[in-house]
Amino acid sequence: MDSTNTVMDIATGIPVRNAWYLLLYAWDLAMWRDNWNAESEEAPHLLGLLAKVLARNAHALLRHQLRRSFVRTSAPLRGIRGRIDFAASLKHQSFERGRVDCIFPELSIDTVPNRILRSTMSRLASEPALRSHNPKLDEQLRHELRSLVRMMDGVRIISVTVRDFASIQLGRNDRDYAVPIAVCRLIHALRLPTEKSGDAALAALLRDEIKFHDLFERFVRNFYALHLNEYYRVKRETLKWFDELGSELVPEMRTDMTIVERAPPWRRTIIDTKYSIAALSKHPHGDQKFKSQNLYQIYTYLRTQENLSDAHRCAGGLLLYPTNGYDVRGAMLVQGHRVAVATVNLGQPWQNIEHQLLSLIG
Repeated sequence: MDSTNTVMDIATGIPVRNAWYLLLYAWDLAMWRDNWNAESEEAPHLLGLLAKVLARNAHALLRHQLRRSFVRTSAPLRGIRGRIDFAASLKHQSFERGRVDCIFPELSIDTVPNRILRSTMSRLASEPALRSHNPKLDEQLRHELRSLVRMMDGVRIISVTVRDFASIQLGRNDRDYAVPIAVCRLIHALRLPTEKSGDAALAALLRDEIKFHDLFERFVRNFYALHLNEYYRVKRETLKWFDELGSELVPEMRTDMTIVERAPPWRRTIIDTKYSIAALSKHPHGDQKFKSQNLYQIYTYLRTQENLSDAHRCAGGLLLYPTNGYDVRGAMLVQGHRVAVATVNLGQPWQNIEHQLLSLIG
């Protein structure tokens, strides 16, 4: 079975609300996960949900005034301000008219985050794929988006590119922009105007996220970091080989995540997230087993650290796989190390996903 098709099968079966939560955790924005329960229940497709979330965030930003910052401005002036642009002054014959072209910083709302926000809403307002089972509500949403675009007059509408997102650096005072910019990024990842619609577009997006951005790993790590913070530390960890010869060819070992108790006995669990066909076959037949190389990898992580402490000598391991229709759990005790293998069903109600993940630790 082709691995891309398998990931597509899983992604296609994920409900919109679950996909939204998955992405929020992966982007480290889980503190906003409960803000849009109604929208996530009503929207039949991810695009409709994102449009509603974006509109609500835009309203909030406009209520508190759009963030301004200094942008590079060029204009003909009667006096000198900033730096003289001689080339522009000669081209426009500004000197003959008693003016001079200057380049200077100016406090403006025409910033990259605001451009992305306005441009995305402008495209959404005319996007044919933005439709649900209720045409009246669709038109209300389009009208709301068009109104928001007009309210952001003074911000240029641009053709948004990946480079625009890469250029954004949000500071401590820009936290209000974190969610809307993440939503805009996801909307453009869906390739507006989209060549796919509904579940197919969502599946393609999740496939790309999982393949290139380790979405499932980031989701699980951030989920545990948020929910277990009181009693556990969750971190990525670089492990040592303890090579007595000191070879420079020894590869680095890095865990997806290591969960460590904050109090004695400092129990440790190394979690490795996988997208393996051996665990992801939707309809298992016969005596199917998990891939041996995955077990060897986590076993190596555990064994090579035994001489560090008592906690390391009895550390546990967990191989975790995502599915969209069945659950598997198994465990074995190997030379003092408990190694568990489990799946999390991303197609079930979100509360069940949370319970399933939390039940694996402790």
